[in-house]
Amino acid sequence: MMKFFLLWLWLLRVDSLMYPAIISPQDPSLLIGASLTASCSVSADSSLRAEDLYWTLNGQRLPEDTYRVLGPRRLSVTLSHLNGSQQQSGDNLVCHSKRGGGILAGSCLYVGLPPSKPTNISCWSKNLKDLTCRWAPGTEGETYLHTNYTLKYKLRWYGRDNACQDYHTAGPYSCHIPKDLALFTPYEIWVEASNRLGVAVSEVAMLDIVDVVTTDPPSDVHVSRVGDLEDQLSVRWSAPPALKDFLFQAKYQIQYRVEDSTEWKVVDNMGNQTSCRLAGLRPGTVYFVQVRCNPFGIYGSKKAGIWSSWSNPTAASTPRSGRAPGVCEPKSGEHNNTLRRELKQFFGWMRKHGSCANLSIKMYDQWRVSLQKSHKTRNQVLSGDKS
Repeated sequence: MMKFFLLWLWLLRVDSLMYPAIISPQDPSLLIGASLTASCSVSADSSLRAEDLYWTLNGQRLPEDTYRVLGPRRLSVTLSHLNGSQQQSGDNLVCHSKRGGGILAGSCLYVGLPPSKPTNISCWSKNLKDLTCRWAPGTEGETYLHTNYTLKYKLRWYGRDNACQDYHTAGPYSCHIPKDLALFTPYEIWVEASNRLGVAVSEVAMLDIVDVVTTDPPSDVHVSRVGDLEDQLSVRWSAPPALKDFLFQAKYQIQYRVEDSTEWKVVDNMGNQTSCRLAGLRPGTVYFVQVRCNPFGIYGSKKAGIWSSWSNPTAASTPRSGRAPGVCEPKSGEHNNTLRRELKQFFGWMRKHGSCANLSIKMYDQWRVSLQKSHKTRNQVLSGDKS
């Protein structure tokens, strides 16, 4: 018994050497605007006294008019009208010795707001087996404190609460449930937010998996010319393969723009066809085209469905128009020389970006896009030099 008592005394001695002072309160959690009085007490066997101490907050020395001596070895500091913590891990309040500036003790201040109720829960399924949900953090926004979000779900009429585990797949404020979901049965879904200052719970959302199905963007989008028609392009794509085994309908939308514009034009009366002809286009112009899909009526669902993301842009150009009025047709020799130069440039580009095995109009269009971009850049440089 005496051995344990001596060991306890030795541990107390080691602790007093490693941590020669104590700050109270330790690691408090406070609302924005609150005030705090903290004290630093030096151990009795230390040679330091209250007048040998000073305070810092996040490395900045606090003014001495905020100090108060509470005893021979005890110094307090008062912080008024605190702002939100500069870092979610807490602000560092430290007690130092004036003899060399050594750190005697430290405390973390957690100053912020309780979480507000998460809002705007939206969910979707890509294959009728999984579910991904996203939400907004609430009207208050930033709480200045680390806030945990937990998405919970259960079958509406029976079953226990389940907590979603994957909070990384779909980005911030989202969670992915990969499997073990039932069809034709409503789920209740809600989000709980918690931090050091409280807990907030969202409203409960109810949904059936078959009503929130979406898909990846349509694949194999091809855009090509329609013979020699100068104002038309043909667009073809494939239906979403992830839903090929399910009974459903699909709606498609197309959007397109000219190369030098950011304004998209939308064609939204596509129905369930997987091809379309764009008309009324400008001759000799590069167009970018995207397609998206809305699968609906999965197993007879009456919901409107959820649009997929847009496919990656696919580029193609309309044929150039005939000779413009007032412009002379180049002589045969000049025309042939121009054609040879263009072909030489094109095949030089192909050696870097492709091969003869994949030579196609699409490759030529891609070369046209890169050529126009280089011309545009050169013209901008020239106009800048003139100015």
